[in-house]
Formats: sequence, structure tokens, C-alpha cells
Amino acid sequence: MEKFLLVNIPTPVLGIGIVLLAVGLALGGLVLVRRTMEHSRFEPQHEVAGFIIAVVGVIYAVLLAFVVIIQWESFTSAEKDASSEATAIGNLYRDGVAVGARDGGVALANSVGKYAEYVVGSEWPYMAKHQAEDPNTDQYLNAVWKAVTQLQAPSSADAGLVRQAVDDVSVASQMRRTRIQDSSSQLPLPLWVVLLIGAALTIGFTYFFGLESFTAQAIMVATLAAIIALSLFVILTLDLPYTGDVAAKPDALEAEINEFCSYNFVVPAAGENCDQEHHRTTASRREAPARRA
Repeated sequence: MEKFLLVNIPTPVLGIGIVLLAVGLALGGLVLVRRTMEHSRFEPQHEVAGFIIAVVGVIYAVLLAFVVIIQWESFTSAEKDASSEATAIGNLYRDGVAVGARDGGVALANSVGKYAEYVVGSEWPYMAKHQAEDPNTDQYLNAVWKAVTQLQAPSSADAGLVRQAVDDVSVASQMRRTRIQDSSSQLPLPLWVVLLIGAALTIGFTYFFGLESFTAQAIMVATLAAIIALSLFVILTLDLPYTGDVAAKPDALEAEINEFCSYNFVVPAAGENCDQEHHRTTASRREAPARRA
């Protein structure tokens, strides 16, 4: 359900819809209670009801705040993982440039460029929609590994660069696995059930206060329902960190791709890697995968 809502409904529309639904249900319950029971019958219970709703409200507020904080930390962690992956890919491209054309560096830089382009243009949109890896990405990553294994080290300095390339491709692969795992992380269903039941109970307790003015009570109930709905909306939008309008984007990796040409600081001939493919705009990178999805 979460994936369907985030993928198919624009975030502003989803937020407005959740708030309106919550307010509508809360006011509907208030109207039903006020029509079936006289508000004066609740006045003797105000003291007890006020104490209970205070306890229930505090418990639910703590739970709600705790979940929001956890979701925000998970979202920021996903952004950091994506940035770390981009850094590792950029470092790997530098390794290829530093090794040089004669020792397999150009082949490595080329394969890294193609892999980075495919991650941004195809795997990221696929992951956002399906919360899984694009199976076709493996062939590009395998090409990078193959290029690393074919690097030559005629000198001790080159041997150090080769070892660094092995470390960088290992980090890039590990961060990709972490990104894929993060894309499918979400709150367990029982916790969602607790949050929704807690919201219903908290709002329901407000019905036990028999205010003479129905309008005043309706405004209070609607305000409480809107605040709770907004909090649940925040949790929902952050639940799948790479899905929806509010999601971690491949901005860091796109920045690395756009800077690949400036990394050719050792062997000028390596600049041949900087073809027009590495300078495509962000829109063109995402246009093709959007059609495939």
C-alpha cells in the first residue's frame, strides 16, 4: 500500500488527501456521538476524561515523535549512503586515469563511466518504483570488476594504484548493496496498526467532552486530527527513502559524472573518455528509463 501511494500519487495531493480523510472521519465521529447522546451527560465525566486523555495523548505523542525521528534518521542515512557510493565511483574513475592508457586505465575509466550512467539513468528509477535492483546493472558492474582485474602494475607506484582501485570498486559494490537494501526498508505492519489505532483512540477521547458549542469542539477535534494526520504523512513519505517525490536523488552521482572530464589530470589521452555521453543533462538521463519503466 505504501509503495502504491508514493509511486502513483503526487506528494502534495497525498498529503492533502490524508489530512482531509482524517479530519472528515474525526468530525463524522463527533457528529455521530453528539446526535446519539446529549452533551450534558458528559459534563460529570470531564475530570476523569481529562486525566485519561492527558495520559493517552502523552504516550501517543512520544510514540509518534519517536517514529518520526527514526524515519528521518533512516532517510538521512540513505542520502549519506548514496553520497558515499558516488564518491567511491568517482575515486574509481580517478584510479583508471592515474594508471594510464597503456596499463588498462582507459578501459577502467570507460567501464566506470558506463556503469555510473546506467545507475543514474536506469537503476535509480527502477529502484524507486520496485524497491529492488535493476538486474541489468550487474553486467555493467561486472565490466568494472573485469577492468580492475586487468590493470597492469609495471612499477611499485602502479601497484599501489591497482590496490586502491580494488578497494574502491569493493566499496562501490558494497554501497550499492546498501542502497538497494535501504530502498526497501519500511515500517513493520504492526507498528502502522499501533499508530493508526493510537490516533483513533486519542481523537475518540475528545468526544467525551461535552462542550456547549459544537462549532468550538469541532474546530478542536479537526485541529487535533490534522496534526496527527500530518505526522503520519511525514512518516509515510520518509518510509521508503528512494521512492516518491520526497526521496533521496542521485544528485551526488550525477555531479561525479559531470566532473569525470576534469579528473583526467595524468594522461591527456585519457580525455578521450569524456565523450558527449558524460555531459548529457540530468533530464536526458532520466527520460529513457522513465519510458522503460
